[in-house]
Amino acid sequence: MAGSYYNPTVEADEAASSSIEKKAPSVTEEVVSRVSRTKLNMFFIGALVTVFVTNYQAVVPASFFVQAVEPWGVGVSSLWMLASYLIGYVSFVLPTYRVSELSGRLSAFIFGLVVFVIFTGVSGHSKTAYTFAVLRALQGAGAGIIASISVLVVATNASHRSRSLYVAGLCAAQLFGVGAAHVIGGKLADNDKFRWSIYLAAPLVAAPLILCIPALLADKKPVRTESVMKSILRFDYAGTLLLFGTVIMLTMGLVFGGNEHKWNTAIVICLIVFGCVGIAAFLLWEKYVAHNPIFNIAWLHEHNLQVCVVNILFMSMVFFALAVYVPILYITARMQSTSDAGKRSAPYWGASMGAALLAGVALRFHSRLARPLVWAGLIISIVFSGLYYTIPAETTSETKEKAYYALAGLGIGLAYSAISYLAQISVPLEEVGAAAVVGHFLSIVGGMLGLILYQACLKSRLIINLDAVFKSNVFLSAFNVRTMDIAGLEVAGGTLKQYVPDMVPLIGEKLVMSLHTTYILTVPFLGAALLMTALYKHHRNPAV
Repeated sequence: MAGSYYNPTVEADEAASSSIEKKAPSVTEEVVSRVSRTKLNMFFIGALVTVFVTNYQAVVPASFFVQAVEPWGVGVSSLWMLASYLIGYVSFVLPTYRVSELSGRLSAFIFGLVVFVIFTGVSGHSKTAYTFAVLRALQGAGAGIIASISVLVVATNASHRSRSLYVAGLCAAQLFGVGAAHVIGGKLADNDKFRWSIYLAAPLVAAPLILCIPALLADKKPVRTESVMKSILRFDYAGTLLLFGTVIMLTMGLVFGGNEHKWNTAIVICLIVFGCVGIAAFLLWEKYVAHNPIFNIAWLHEHNLQVCVVNILFMSMVFFALAVYVPILYITARMQSTSDAGKRSAPYWGASMGAALLAGVALRFHSRLARPLVWAGLIISIVFSGLYYTIPAETTSETKEKAYYALAGLGIGLAYSAISYLAQISVPLEEVGAAAVVGHFLSIVGGMLGLILYQACLKSRLIINLDAVFKSNVFLSAFNVRTMDIAGLEVAGGTLKQYVPDMVPLIGEKLVMSLHTTYILTVPFLGAALLMTALYKHHRNPAV
């Protein structure tokens, strides 16, 4: 990937500015003639809302599992309500980047917005859980399109001086969307209006459209080097289908494994194997066959970008999963309502948002702090995540619990914002938009993997810790722990308290043991991210 790297400290070093600028042309000079600062800031506000809503929708069904059981039944597992949306989201982020080069970003954004709004309304009106899961995939496709355009436009038009602020804002919006789902959705669900947690997304995304249009109109128009018909015919349809099929197979294999089927069953093994083969086929197709690949293999040869996006993958696995499964501790072991459980998790995502914004401000003035912020953030989060999971179910120190939880979130916010910034400044200027899109793509892939793997671990621990307990009681033996969904686990709390109160303390203890074993996955995931950070080669960009 030949190209020039920009140096965010170029204006602070006037003496060397002439020599540096030859190697690192300013992003501002590239974009100011297309999109003014005012238009970009207007679009940025709309992008913040878009990223918040699309990520909020990714996990909000977790806030109304209990309320949806009665009208929808249990046609599909609660995990599929989350995974189906993320399948559509992941499948359309990268293709949108290429499609927008043909159609223009305005057309792609409006199309994605229409798809998202329509299927938000239709899925919210679903009569069964199965219908909801299917329609959620189409809603996710619209989300992937508008989110891809949002991060792409901001990345390609941000100046080098303010890039860290824009990146931090988008990271904070994503953390807020994922974290606040239990508060917003839980409050609506507690008032028997759980469908409104879905409906709410449509007006929220559509409202800021007027802020986005000026920047999209002024943004770079697609440069046509061939006829429209030839461009359409040469589009990478096969690569898009391979990506879509691979995402579906891997997701099905991972969702089934440990949740609906044992890991060693034929269906799980086949889905995972064919998914891995699909990844290889997709990469080979993109490298050797596709004329206009949706995934440029040259990105894999950019070492620093690899390090950054793998870090983003591990971090998003953690903050997506904890946004869903930490409130389960409060709902099940402490018998709290969904909205109250969401409020208890507020210190985590609130601190992560604040830390992400703080990192952006710090990097605005001292870009060399990027890697130290990643290291510091990951170390803080690893330490306090481990300490948080040692707290018993009936804690005697709520202040200590909130402090540990908030500090773990603070570390994630610092590291996530800084590594997202590094991903964009570690590539040539002409690839900065691609780096932003790939980073967002991996954050959603990581979120999906985190939700799936944490639940698989939780389910396996529940079987080990609770199966014998349930079988030892006449009433409880009617429940099959091996097939019980997480939604059923949340519903069971009140039933157990009413019919077998003497068993509640023992079940609560076993439940907390299962949850703590699951939560401790945070430590190795963030530890892997910390080790990956050490591989970042600072010499590629003298600013960092």
